[in-house]
Order: sequence, then structure tokens, then C-alpha cells
Amino acid sequence: MRKSILSAILILLPAIASAAPGDAQCAMDLSRANTLVAAVAGRDKGGPYKPEAICGVLRANLRDMREATIIMRRCMTGHAFRENVGQMEASMEDVQAAISRGCR
Repeated sequence: MRKSILSAILILLPAIASAAPGDAQCAMDLSRANTLVAAVAGRDKGGPYKPEAICGVLRANLRDMREATIIMRRCMTGHAFRENVGQMEASMEDVQAAISRGCR
């Protein structure tokens, strides 16, 4: 995966953990989002992958990034929302493009 994707995701980790949720459910959900983002970052650090495994890794990353973004959209506001959701959406576009180019 491209280094810029990993860099953008790693920037999210502290921001997700420090976001001020509006309620107890968002606090739990943001913790889940943090876990998902950490899983994506862990997969990125886990490479290089064999060519036959790359598409699975990309799809798992995209799945986890989408779920984390849904949580962030619901539970973040203001600067945290704009920065984190914007970065995550850009990263998801990059991952989707990589899947479209190289995966069936």
C-alpha cells in the first residue's frame, strides 16, 4: 500500500482517541473506530505481502476504513470531524483505486 495512505491513517489514531464523544455510545464506538484504524495500520506495517494476498489486504483495509468512517461521521464534530473524515475518505479513495487497478 502507498506510504501516503499509511501516513494519513497513523495521523488519525491520536485524534480518534482524543475526540470528545457526545454520549457513552459514541465513546464506545470511537474506541471501535480506533481499533479498526489500528488494524489497518498494522496490516500496512505487516507487508510486504505476496501478490496473491494484496487484494485481500486492500479489501480488509477498505472494509475497516469504511466502518471507522461511519462511526466518525456520527460521533465527531468540528475540526476533528473535518480532519479525520476528510483524511479517511481520501485514503479510502486511494485504496479503492488500487483495488480497481489490480484486483478482480
